[in-house]
Amino acid sequence: MFRLPLPLPRPRRTLSDPAAALAGAVLALACAAPLAADTADLGDPDLIEQVTLRDGARLHTQVHLPPGDGPFPAILVRTPYGVPTQISGPVALDEEAEEDPAALLATWAPVFDRGYAVVFQNTRGRGLSGGIDKLFTTEREDGADTAAWLTAQPWSDGTFVLTGDSADGFAGLLTAASRPEGLRGGFFQASCGNLMREGVVRRTGGLQMESLAPWIYVQVGNSGPENLEMLAGLGVDPEAVEEEAGALFGTLLGDDPAAAAAAFAATPAAKIGMLPQLQPVWTDFVTEAGQARLAPYFDTAEALEVPILHVGLWQDIFLDCTIDVFARAEARVGNQHLVVLDGTHYDIDDPATWPDGFAQALGDWLDALDGTQPMPPKVRYVVENAAAPEVLTAAAWPPATVGERVLYLQPGGGLEAAPQAGALGRIVADPADPTPTLGGRNLFIEAGAADQAPILGRDDVLLFKGEPLAEDLVIAGQVTLDLAIRAEAQDADVVGKLVAISPDGTARLIVESLLRARYRDGREAPKAVVPGAEVPLTLALGHTAHRLAAGERLAVILQGANAPRWDSTAGLDADPALSVPGGPVAFEVLAPAAGAALRLSVLDAEGRG
Repeated sequence: MFRLPLPLPRPRRTLSDPAAALAGAVLALACAAPLAADTADLGDPDLIEQVTLRDGARLHTQVHLPPGDGPFPAILVRTPYGVPTQISGPVALDEEAEEDPAALLATWAPVFDRGYAVVFQNTRGRGLSGGIDKLFTTEREDGADTAAWLTAQPWSDGTFVLTGDSADGFAGLLTAASRPEGLRGGFFQASCGNLMREGVVRRTGGLQMESLAPWIYVQVGNSGPENLEMLAGLGVDPEAVEEEAGALFGTLLGDDPAAAAAAFAATPAAKIGMLPQLQPVWTDFVTEAGQARLAPYFDTAEALEVPILHVGLWQDIFLDCTIDVFARAEARVGNQHLVVLDGTHYDIDDPATWPDGFAQALGDWLDALDGTQPMPPKVRYVVENAAAPEVLTAAAWPPATVGERVLYLQPGGGLEAAPQAGALGRIVADPADPTPTLGGRNLFIEAGAADQAPILGRDDVLLFKGEPLAEDLVIAGQVTLDLAIRAEAQDADVVGKLVAISPDGTARLIVESLLRARYRDGREAPKAVVPGAEVPLTLALGHTAHRLAAGERLAVILQGANAPRWDSTAGLDADPALSVPGGPVAFEVLAPAAGAALRLSVLDAEGRG
């Protein structure tokens, strides 16, 4: 038996350079200390338990009790990472502090001060927990079993609240979806309650490969003992994992975005390196057959019942998922709340990210659940790109707006108020030279509102720009784009971007998305394109609240790829996750008779609806 060494701590959101963190984690696959058999380096919990699940797997669980005799309500954090883990936001921790259990526990002071116990648990197959890691596909059941154990403990008052950031939130939301007895609420940040619909797998788009593939490699080093035995039984060599991961990440994080794009676009997702061995459910997770089977399991919005505060960020990889789960659960049960902040995934731990301070927000939410203060406004959000901080509230998302502004893509490259039918241009997406990713809602590569000007000279990119704005324009809501394509193959990817072009030529990315023509009716119902036929498409580019300044121009960019953020279609009547790209995929973009319409919901200049 071998033991893959533990990597350095996960690329935590407190790190200013997530790329450096990822590189460090890969390096640590070779040189870090082996997985410890004891728990001396995990802090000084009041209790260390092994919670036995219904199938016999045992999960490592730490309990930290507040002062007093109890019984206590609890906060439960179920994590694939190390325990204890930091609560985001109250203080900024450097990398050394992140390895200090006392410093990590100190960040939970707002919870202890309110008399809550804090319970950390490694999820199945991770850290010191037993069982085989199955990429969150057992978290409903495992969470329900953990909840039953927790509420039966002598120190427990029979109630608990779930919380977690990012992947911790995946496990937490799936636990909440099991509707366990004693659950009073949840607080989830930069997370996703529907990974197979609006998360790393998109219902009408592709796979977010810059996030999916690296995350699996990095997590190998945090495997639990039984998971390591499973990998050894499959013949997985830790040195080979290190070598392959180093090559993959070296390309992904290198200085040549075209090389990174081509490396990810040239290989079907289900066949990338050792991924099918490292994660047994990898193929199910990325293929069409797996979508049909797993999507209902991951859709927590249809099962949430308790009040939950969903926290997202405008440039976070999971923002659309956060809003999707909030909106659908809110429409069903009416007790959900939403906060959207400015920043990317890793900014959630920056104390400056929260307008009123994270500690205060967490404390207010716990007090609201306890009934000692009123519930907060239904929706609170920060407006991107404002000269001064703008924090708005609303009764729903999208908020009430002044109205819809519709602009139409023109055959000559304009973006105007009047529709005009006709051919808008031809795109040839070459898997050997795909359009490279520049910013956006990424996890490991550069994220945020990056300048798109470097790709505007490519002949596989189309640009449609409007006239300079006479006054500020505030967009708030979902941005959509209606158009049509005529493809020369049986499938095509259409990437749409909304950008703001400044007088100096900078093209700031606002929102973007990919729609795979094969999935125009949903990934659960793939349908080939008839070559030469006109196919109408509606791209949901994403949610935003963004201020454009007078003098800027609204613009739309169209592409046939965006790699390595997204995987690429093979252009065939076949599952792209299993198919080798057959060569360039060409299609003509058309404005149908009603026009190719960009639809924006707008506020007034003061940010009011």
